[in-house]
Amino acid sequence: MSKIISFILVLLFTLGSLSGCIRSEVETVETEIEFCSEGNMPEWQIGCTLPNFDYIDQNGTHWNESSANGSGRWVAYFSASWCIHCKPTIGALDEAIMPNHLLVMNKHESNESSNMTNWHNLMEGELNRSLDRPFLHAPPLSENLSIASIPHILLIENNTILSARVGLWDSVEGMSMWFNATTHESGYTNLMNGS
Repeated sequence: MSKIISFILVLLFTLGSLSGCIRSEVETVETEIEFCSEGNMPEWQIGCTLPNFDYIDQNGTHWNESSANGSGRWVAYFSASWCIHCKPTIGALDEAIMPNHLLVMNKHESNESSNMTNWHNLMEGELNRSLDRPFLHAPPLSENLSIASIPHILLIENNTILSARVGLWDSVEGMSMWFNATTHESGYTNLMNGS
């Protein structure tokens, strides 16, 4: 009788220890497959990998996700040359974000909007200062990210989208704090107490 009880206890112990391991692996695989998939995209793709891109700026320099991530944390600013109300946002970003950490991306697909040298010169004239920032014609990337409203600002680190801010934002101090924060707030800037 004691042999039967010993056998049952060993069998129960063995089965009990294996059940948790098998279940844990299945749950992990399901989570990895679902997050950032086409049917389960979080708002503004926060937490997802930035899609691949390769564009040439107004000075003839190539930019892609690897060259942008080489500087560490960086900002992708999406707008268009015709967006007059976006000017305060790019002006504040230029003051708040350190050199080599901001890419200015055109989201508008048209022949009139595709000349990045013209847009760069227009912004320098409007802001009455030099802008040493790459201006990139990036409608395919904008479409891939489903960017509709401008200005649209993404904070990116290690090719992962950490945060998004949409709408007019002219707070240099707020942008600097947002860029350097350990936890990031996303949303429409006009609803965020002007920060």
